This record gives sequence, structure tokens and C-alpha cells, in this order.
Amino acid sequence: MWRSALVLLSRSIPNPRARVKLHVDAPAVRPAPATSPKRPTQPARMEANRVAAPSSSSPAEGTAATNDGSAQPRVPVYRPGRWDIWILGISIGLGGQYFSWNEGLKSGLYTFLIEYFLVGFAYIALCCCTSEITGALPFAGGAYGLSRCTLGFYPGFIIGCAEAIEYIIYVATSVLALADMFVESIPELDGFEPLIWLLVYASALFFHIRGDYVFWRWNIVIGVLSLFFVLLYCIGSFPHTNFALNADNDPDFRFVHGTHGFMRSLPLACWFFVGVEALNLASDDVVDPKRSIPFAQLSCILSLFLSGIVVFFVTVSLPPPGLNQVSKLLAPFDNGFQLLFTISVKTATLFSIPAMYATTFGFMWGYGKLIAAMATSKLLPPIIARPHPMYQTPYLAVLLGSTLSYFMCLLVFYVPQILDKYLFNICIAMAFIGYAGQCIGYISLKRNYPNIKSSTFHSPFGNYGAVYSLIIWLIGLVSVAGFQENGGIEILVFGGIIFVLTLFYFGYAQSRQTLSSKENKVFLMAHVMKFGKSRKKQWSRTT
Repeated sequence: MWRSALVLLSRSIPNPRARVKLHVDAPAVRPAPATSPKRPTQPARMEANRVAAPSSSSPAEGTAATNDGSAQPRVPVYRPGRWDIWILGISIGLGGQYFSWNEGLKSGLYTFLIEYFLVGFAYIALCCCTSEITGALPFAGGAYGLSRCTLGFYPGFIIGCAEAIEYIIYVATSVLALADMFVESIPELDGFEPLIWLLVYASALFFHIRGDYVFWRWNIVIGVLSLFFVLLYCIGSFPHTNFALNADNDPDFRFVHGTHGFMRSLPLACWFFVGVEALNLASDDVVDPKRSIPFAQLSCILSLFLSGIVVFFVTVSLPPPGLNQVSKLLAPFDNGFQLLFTISVKTATLFSIPAMYATTFGFMWGYGKLIAAMATSKLLPPIIARPHPMYQTPYLAVLLGSTLSYFMCLLVFYVPQILDKYLFNICIAMAFIGYAGQCIGYISLKRNYPNIKSSTFHSPFGNYGAVYSLIIWLIGLVSVAGFQENGGIEILVFGGIIFVLTLFYFGYAQSRQTLSSKENKVFLMAHVMKFGKSRKKQWSRTT
């Protein structure tokens, strides 16, 4: 694997002769007027940037496009800080606490509570692992970059695609639920769901394509709204709660269907946390990723874990309709908002819509960043990584992901009996593959590259946490494969997708793939660490 890495490394290093030729053939830069020697004219500045900048930068690494389609470095107007990334994680993850998780209550009150803690601790351990890696080797490619470095190029490609598909399907699931909430609140919109989806995608795409201040300020607005309404729900509903009377009042509903019920509902506990792993995709956006990303990711997962506990206990402890009915609600917060404001179900559902939009918005950012990073490495057609000519955002990547996601919504709308109940399970199976790959990559990194100790953050759980997290994700895959009572359709579709991706890799990507400039640094550093360790072992043997 390392021989292949070095071949790609050499392939991605610019030819010095080509660079000299670029400077010779480039048109001369017209000097600035004598009256303003320190401020060159705008054409001169643009021409100087075009000539001087290397062409190996990627859009994901903060670049701009020139007339010939090459990517050039740029200085962004706004550089987000750790709290910007934290609120982005809240936008991504908190929306899952507003819908769908309540279906897991069908397995029993305590069954699902146990699953919450098992899955929650697995996410915490996973985030500790990824934060330690980012603290040493920050890379905006996320899971696939680590996997290429530690597991090989083919596993890295599969894990990267699985993560992108997870985000694309999750957005489709969220948009479907968002439209259903609109229809439940305004029945006259029934039948206009495709138009609602289109408006949701179009409005979110505007902010993604515009980028910079517009994106990050809007992210703060919707993230704060998501957090505000969940706090309003929990604090406002708390006086009405009674766990013993309303939740634990039926012994038959504590554990339902034993082990089978446990395995069937395990993936549903992921709704509380899914997406928080995407924050390391922001490594190229912040000034100090080695410190900002670990802080934001760990703060975010702890925030989601604590809010999830409160949401769970408040929701199950409210007065009737009871747990059996709560598990069937489209928006599980409806009961609390009805009691708090004395309003109808239709009106109460409106309070969940901002968070649904926010989680859609956040996941769109995730697949846009990931698809652009993979295209930069030519694992996908490089044209996808081309930035917007004016705003320098990876607009083609986010447009591609949004088109695929909208197409899935249309399939569910016109063939609901085939796809609706399978969509989330396929999504979470892709997530489990990505999570497992990151855990294995962390263990490999700790074992083979001792200089990971230079990270700004060290997981308190080490390899034990990675192994625990890995076990949970593998159990989750077994759950999707054999306990969903759908005849194994999800795992067959999952296997079919992996097969198609494999054909694409060996038929297209393998012969074209390169290393982006960021991957060059990661691979070179990892190779030096591995070489240093082997030399140390050899020296100890000779002495």
C-alpha cells in the first residue's frame, strides 16, 4: 500500500519545468501607476495571482477558479471559529431529536433507554478518536482521507462514498419528514410535496453556493433556533412530567419482544447523534484546525448527549396519549407544545420545522464538502470539484448531491410501498460502514504511527474506546441485515451499492486517482512516522 502511496505522491507533485514554463509564457504584469506604488490595479492583482499560484490546490482547500479552469488559492472573507463549527454540529445533529427516534419506543421503554446509552457512548468514543486524529493530521476529506492513509485506497474510496451516500439519503429522509410536517399543519398542501422539497433544496442551496459570511451567519440563525425550541420544549414541558405515572406505568411495555426487539430498534437510537462525525470536514475552513475541530466536535457530541437524555425523559414522562401512541407521532414534541401553549396538533407541529430545515442544511454542507474533496483527488470526475466562478464554493458538488437526494424523494413519493421504510436503514448502514472504518483507522494509526502522540487532543479511552465503538457499529450492521422484518431488502440494496461502487473504482477511479495537496502532507507525514518506527525497531535489534 505504501508503494502505491508513493507512486501517487510523486504523480501529484508539480513538474518544475512546467512551473518555469508557466512563468515564461505568462503575460507580463503591468506595473501600478506611480501615484499608488503600494496598491496594484485590480487587473494586475488578478494576473499576478494567476501566475504565481500553484495549480494543485483544491476547492475544498480554499481556492478560486481561473479562466482556464485551474484552482488557485484565495483568502476567504470569513474564517469560522470553534463556536461556528459547534453550532454547525448542533444544526446537523439536533434535528434528529425532533423526529423518528420515537419509533424506537416500540421495543420498550427500558430497551430503548439502554440502546440510547450504548449508542451514545459509542458516538462519544468515535468523536474522541476522530478528534485525536484531527489534532495531529487535520484533513478536510474526513473519513475517506484517514481510510486511504491507514486502510488503503480501495477501502478509503468505499468509506468515502458510503459517508457521502449516508448524508444524501439522510437529507432525503429529513426533507420528506419536513414536507409531511407542513402537510400535517396545513392540509391544503397535500399533493404539493415535490414543490415543498424543491423550495427547501433551492433555499438551502442559495446559502451553500453563496458561502462565506452568508453561509455562516445563516447557520448561526438556524442552529440557534433549533437549540431554542428544544430548550423551550424541555423547560416548558418539565412541570407536566411524571415518569412513574406516565412512562413506567405498564410493566409489559418495559421490554418488548426481548432480544429481537432490541436488535430491531438499535439503529433508531442513532437519530440522536447522527452527523456529528462530519465536523472534521471543516478542517480547511478554520484557522487552527488542530485545536478548533476537536473542541467543536467534542463539545457538540456532549451537548447532543445531554440534550438527548432530557428530550427522552421529558417526552416519555408527559401525560397521555402514552408511549404506544408517542411512538407513532410524526413530531414527538407535539404533546409538549400542546400542553405548554394550549394549541392544536397542527400548530404544535410547526415548532419542529426550523430544526428539520437546519439538519437538512447541515447535511447538505457535509456531502458538498466530501464530494468536492473526493473529486479533487480524482476519485470522482474532477469537474465536480470546480468552484463557483464568483463565490469560490464547491457548487457543483453540492448540486450533484442535492439532485440525487431530490430524486430519492421523488422515488419515495411515487413508490412509497417500496422505498419509504427502507430509506433510513440503508442510510444508517452506510453510516455504520464509515464509523467502523474510522475506528479501524484510529487503531491502525495508534499502532503504526507513534507520532500521533503529538496530537493536541488525546482520547481518554484510547484503543479500548475505538474497539467498543467498532463493536456497536458491527452490531448495528447485523441489526439492519437480519432484524428489520423486511426480507433483507435493505442489506441487498446495500450490497448492490457497494458492488456498483467497486466496479466504478476499478473501472474508473483506480487509474486516475491522485493525492490532493492536503493528502500529500498527510501521507508524507504518516510515511515518515512509519519509517521512523521501523528504523527504531531495526536499530534496537542491531544493538
